Amino acid sequence: MASSTALAPSARPARDLPLSNYKMSERSRHGDFGIRDERTALPNPAAHRHEYLQIHVQLAGETQHAIGDARRAVTPGTVCFILPYKTHFIPTVPGSRYYILNASLGYLLPSLDVDALDLQDLPIERAPELAPFRFQEQLDFRLNGAALAQVEGLCREIAAEDQRRANGSAILIRAYLLQLIGLVWREHGEALAALAAMPASGQARNPALTRLRAFLKDRLDQPVSLTDAAAAIHLSPTYLAHLLKRETGQTFVEYLTARRMSLARELLLHTSLSVKEIAFRCGFSDEAYFGRRFRLLEQASPTAFRRQLRQPGSC
Repeated sequence: MASSTALAPSARPARDLPLSNYKMSERSRHGDFGIRDERTALPNPAAHRHEYLQIHVQLAGETQHAIGDARRAVTPGTVCFILPYKTHFIPTVPGSRYYILNASLGYLLPSLDVDALDLQDLPIERAPELAPFRFQEQLDFRLNGAALAQVEGLCREIAAEDQRRANGSAILIRAYLLQLIGLVWREHGEALAALAAMPASGQARNPALTRLRAFLKDRLDQPVSLTDAAAAIHLSPTYLAHLLKRETGQTFVEYLTARRMSLARELLLHTSLSVKEIAFRCGFSDEAYFGRRFRLLEQASPTAFRRQLRQPGSC
């Protein structure tokens, strides 16, 4: 059901502002997960995208959620789910109380080896945790009574653990986060299953980008140009550049660098390879240049990133 909530002029998306494409390092203190409430939320005056999963829990105040081509009402008890790279905007209204939870895909579901751009077409059986994110444009996820009280309590526990970041905190946060999604599933599971059972309309949203990801996957250690990639997936360079900008907000170089840095993060966290070897495997022949690029994106050097997320208090 589309919302009839009217936005105050100051709360409307600013159409003359460029579309922001946020990274986790820009919105959270940690690279895996972050939580904010109405007191600590960062300014966000316009429609935007981000490279991570987001959950918005509304506790007080009425507004609306513009996501994709849909408009959904946001009232006390509404839980909103946003996929990576999905354009959306939830204007803040006076008197609101809410939580915003940001999580990287690798943090929420570590064993799921799927590119963030493929999540919209992922079978529900493979990752039921992502169903609310996939069907946010079709459903309003509202909770009340005991279920809403449980979700609010989980958000408080998550915020406390995120502030504490002691032994086991990251595991507990993930567990609470999955419990939150499970409570939404309990209330809306029939509607989610019904939508998932509907026949897919045509091909995947972006078959060209699927081909691009497959082409790049085994070539991240090699020089790859826009022209090379476009020729490999049978598109013109101009069209591929336009497609990437439209779907991800990134240029080809930014997109390729993001894929390389994603691989670098995995190797830093899950292998004992040297930073020099990781740089080479991610397509950087110069370790110093790799370090500068990594620091620019993650706000930490590769060594500091590895040490921070491997220390006992981060597990």
